[in-house]
Amino acid sequence: MKKIFLSLIFMITLPVHAGFSSAYETKSVTSPLPINTLVREHSSIKESPNQEISGPRMFDYPTQIVRMEADVTDLKISCEEVFKEINLFFTRHISPDIFFYNTINYCSYDTETDLATSFMINSYFDPLNKEAIAYLEKYLAEHQGQNLLGKPFYVENAKSLVVSLNISAGIEDDARPYTLLQLRHDNHNHYFASNYDMRVALLKDVRQRFFSNQANLVLPFIGRWFQTSMGYYQLLLQKSNYVELRPELIFLMDRKPAIFNTMLKQYYGHHCDQYENKHCL
Repeated sequence: MKKIFLSLIFMITLPVHAGFSSAYETKSVTSPLPINTLVREHSSIKESPNQEISGPRMFDYPTQIVRMEADVTDLKISCEEVFKEINLFFTRHISPDIFFYNTINYCSYDTETDLATSFMINSYFDPLNKEAIAYLEKYLAEHQGQNLLGKPFYVENAKSLVVSLNISAGIEDDARPYTLLQLRHDNHNHYFASNYDMRVALLKDVRQRFFSNQANLVLPFIGRWFQTSMGYYQLLLQKSNYVELRPELIFLMDRKPAIFNTMLKQYYGHHCDQYENKHCL
């Protein structure tokens, strides 16, 4: 997200859903890396940008979670070998053809030997159809509880998802890139049965109404998801040239730890300089 009150940050910017102009963006944001750590990021948003979730499924299925950490010092292998093993065992099986997913794999290493010391898998994914569920269940029958780099590998069901949704509106400073003078911030929490259901309800609405300067689209969007005054935001957006939406995903789990926070986040920015009046409304 943009740092508020004119501080500087740096962020990876990815192309958003096909059809949007460069004025619309999603930002892939990862948690700070430990020192001497390599990372491999895998996201169907990035690897299959045309992937669509058309509507509600005719069945319920929980979001799948992998949260795994292990010490691999005794294996005396490199991080590239660690990533190769993770890919063969897990990552390559989660295809954008049948899953929506965000996965981030970390590997820390000893700077003197360049050998891996530990790794982490942080992943959530949803099957898109019944064929994907059949594939997943076959995969789990073969891999659940099996050894991966010295530790049992498990895929868990998320009980549900809480989204802490944040919105910031303000003025971008053209002379100081990546800065925002914040005029307003709001937050509201929403509950979903799964990440799939969240994407159908919230992120589909983001694509259809958030990236707009039409009052009949963007104001009802804000009223629905933040339960705040649309009249106030009508005045605010007339003064703003940038709006950012930051959904923080909090998965509720059966096993401890009872909460899973994703390390790979997707934020959404709307640059309004494209419009004739240079503002968001």
